[in-house]
Amino acid sequence: MKTDSGRYQLVYDYYETRILYGFYIRGEHLPSILKICAIFQLAPATVRSALRLLEKRGYIKVAARKAAEVVYKARPGQFRKNAAEYFAPRKEGIIDLFQSGKLLFEPLWKTGIRQWNAEDWEDVRRTLKGTSADFVALPVKFYILVLGTLKNELVLNLYWEMIRYIRFPYLGGRREAGADCFAAGTDTKNETVSELEQKFEADYNAAVKELLIFIERARTEYSLADAEPVPFRWSIYRQRPQLRYTLASHIIRGVMNGQYPVGSYLPSLQQMANSYGVGLNTVRRTLGLLESMGLTKSYQGKGTLVCREPAKVDFTQTGTWEGIRLYRESLQLLALTIEQISLYTLNHAKEAEKSALADGLERIQRDGKSYLCFEAYLGFIEEHCPLSFVRECYRRLRELLAWGYSFVLFRIKGKSLHKEYAAIIAQAEMLLRQKRFPEFAHIWKKLMEREECQFQSAMDEILPGRR
Repeated sequence: MKTDSGRYQLVYDYYETRILYGFYIRGEHLPSILKICAIFQLAPATVRSALRLLEKRGYIKVAARKAAEVVYKARPGQFRKNAAEYFAPRKEGIIDLFQSGKLLFEPLWKTGIRQWNAEDWEDVRRTLKGTSADFVALPVKFYILVLGTLKNELVLNLYWEMIRYIRFPYLGGRREAGADCFAAGTDTKNETVSELEQKFEADYNAAVKELLIFIERARTEYSLADAEPVPFRWSIYRQRPQLRYTLASHIIRGVMNGQYPVGSYLPSLQQMANSYGVGLNTVRRTLGLLESMGLTKSYQGKGTLVCREPAKVDFTQTGTWEGIRLYRESLQLLALTIEQISLYTLNHAKEAEKSALADGLERIQRDGKSYLCFEAYLGFIEEHCPLSFVRECYRRLRELLAWGYSFVLFRIKGKSLHKEYAAIIAQAEMLLRQKRFPEFAHIWKKLMEREECQFQSAMDEILPGRR
């Protein structure tokens, strides 16, 4: 069985954190593989990969048919120093997440809660009442259950990556605030959710405050004032190596903006390898991926042609399905967050920056390239949102949206791609110039919802019964 690429790192980071900071000490045992699988909802092969890495780095000893034993031996004061060396370089990132996490995750949380039925709610109550010290903090577990309702792996991926970065929720105790909300069994759903939100927010605020005090003391105590900052980076879990997908996204965006004109041949393999700083094999695999999506066609002795219209999409290829999933999930994530993110960014952007955005939207209309609206607007957020966590998320989402290019062409069946977006982008430009920011932000939400709906309808037509 193959491991879930990237997901083993969740298990590794979780137990590494607990060992390094003294939650588990030398001679104690981790939970069994089956229990860890249940905790993280991962396959045994993935958990074993994490345990092998923990063993390789000297944290545990793995024996057949036994729970892994902690062998890491800390010197006096080492647990505190370990925490200081991790958190001090991430101080600014943690402060940023404290602000931006609410913007990104609150609409996801509320949408997930609304989708619960009575049976779902009872399942959650039973699950959380049984929370033990072998899992991350109760608020994290609750959020994961709520976000899981969206059936969007990318959302869960983002949430886990955020938790991996801040790490302190990995150190939850055996009985946490919030657990009592499930004890009586008589509260209504709304009452329980409201109480949980209040408790979670209070606990999180207190934890961040305590952590920042610790960081300030640790910077002096361990001479970490000049530690190189470590920003948040979103690693997207895939079934195949990351690099080919990133390169494919760059090439697709190059096709869209005219760097690689439709009907022309792409540069040679060696030229592309040199240009993007990757190996020839990576370029070959990337071109194979693009061909399976119908965007290119390779000819022996000639090169790789950029197709005018997508040829037949090969839905048997894993890479194609991965592209479909990531594109759809990106649209959903954007539809749920872009309105709030837009308002926040516009309220903090300079007038000249907003004017430049309006000019950019006007230009792509004039050039007959309204379909570049996503690239233009997400690029604006990536550049001008004051929150680095949001900028990183929208940078990756901008890359993932490029995967929809071939599917949009496939959906419109030869119609003008420019006309598909011209009217709504003209309206968005007008609202922006008139400083009607709430309406402008809402248009982007509606556009993302429209894209998601049309894409799913097209896929249902192409492959009925399969999602």
